[in-house]
This record gives sequence, structure tokens and C-alpha cells, in this order.
Amino acid sequence: MTRILFFGRVAERLGADCRLDLPEGGATLGEIRHLLASRDEVSADALLRVDVRTSLDQVVVGDEVRARPDQEIAFFSIFSGG
Repeated sequence: MTRILFFGRVAERLGADCRLDLPEGGATLGEIRHLLASRDEVSADALLRVDVRTSLDQVVVGDEVRARPDQEIAFFSIFSGG
């Protein structure tokens, strides 16, 4: 099970993290974003904003990047600081 981290405004809405089963071949960050957003209205509002970025193994990347089950995935607002 893959741990997905949330920071900034996203964490305020969804908590610090969640767990998700990814297929062996992984999934794009966009696919993961939309899967999490489909859970409920709060998740959709938190994750589908234009100011929410993604990172993979602590590197900011786009939604087209594929994540494997053993990688760190994070969603955060651009004003999270750090």
C-alpha cells in the first residue's frame, strides 16, 4: 500500500496522509489525483485546484509522471513553504 502525503491547504482539508493500493505498473500522478478526488466533494475541492502541485520522491513533477508503489507521493498547495 502506497502512502500519499498532503501538505498545506490540502492537508488542512484531508489530513496529513492516506494510503492507496497502486497497480504493479504504477499510475500517473494525474490518475492518482483524480482517483482520490473521486472519493467525495471535499477531496475533489482540495485536490483539483489549479494551485495544487505534486511531488514524487520529494521532486516537484507534473501529473503525467508515473509513480510506482514504492515511491513517496505528495500533494501540496504552492504556498506550503519549505
